[in-house]
Amino acid sequence: MEPINFLPPAPLEPHVRTRRYAFFGVVCLFLFVGIGLVVMKPSSPESQEVSEVVAVVPNISAVSDVVGGDIHVPPPSPVVALPVLEGTLPSVTDFTATHMVVKDHKTGVVLFEKDPYTEWPLASITKLMSALVLLERPLDMTSSTAVVSDALIDTHMYAGDTYTLEELWQAALIGSSNKAIVTLVDVSGWQRETFVERMNQKALELGMGDTHFVEPTGLDAKNTSTAVDVSILLSEALRYDDIRDIVLSRELTLYSFERENEHHLWNTNWLLLGWIPYDGFILRGAKTGYIPRSRYNFTVQVEDTDGHIIDVVVLGAEAHEARFTEARDIAKAVFEAYRWPSS
Repeated sequence: MEPINFLPPAPLEPHVRTRRYAFFGVVCLFLFVGIGLVVMKPSSPESQEVSEVVAVVPNISAVSDVVGGDIHVPPPSPVVALPVLEGTLPSVTDFTATHMVVKDHKTGVVLFEKDPYTEWPLASITKLMSALVLLERPLDMTSSTAVVSDALIDTHMYAGDTYTLEELWQAALIGSSNKAIVTLVDVSGWQRETFVERMNQKALELGMGDTHFVEPTGLDAKNTSTAVDVSILLSEALRYDDIRDIVLSRELTLYSFERENEHHLWNTNWLLLGWIPYDGFILRGAKTGYIPRSRYNFTVQVEDTDGHIIDVVVLGAEAHEARFTEARDIAKAVFEAYRWPSS
């Protein structure tokens, strides 16, 4: 261990001190000259532009009180008031449908459900997605084309008959014509495979992660979705007047020049036709679907007298009329059981 030296350091030699003072003076001189050049340098266009931008920034103290070095902003008040359950809802066993969901249209809150996340064949509810994709295509609805010759189940269209695209559009959404929707797909400018690919892509864009399409009509049971995804599809489709106005049309009469014959189509929605009575709400649009594998499907958007809107999905009902009565009954029960805050 070295001994500690308490003596002050020896003074520097005079020539050493002189060299150090000279070096320090040179450094100070360079610093002084450099600072002067920076201060006196003319401002570039870029620096003027920055100055102008900074000049328009408002005085923070004039906008709000400053607390803790930041702008004091009061917490936001609630934007959306959620429906509150005050009554009693029916049991899921009261319905024959295997999958159901009722959602508040404004908030997306689920108000009633019965196995809403299990995939199920869509049947002709598929046509809502086909219609959405067709709206993306540059179709001249006043032009005419011949009905496809595909061997599709259809009671409204005959192969080779000529109709306007508008008539085909109406037949597809009012009478759920399979040949009409395929004919429109064929004149869309896309191959059928490309069209179906776009249907699946759009489903993902809408957040319908449990939905899959293999063709545009719904005849194939491999077109599947869930009650929750169908509610998304219905809500999106009814945003468009070209879809909403047609699905709210009660009937359509077509005339075939080739066969010199008229054909009448009723809307497949029996609530709209009044064949299934209902009261207490207004229909805003709906779509039906049926194939043996899916049984009876129905999705409908309704509005009560106070302006509250709900989306209802019924999949797999046991009977044709049951899909309408069960949608009607659950809609009425939800409106009665829930209270929508005024704010």
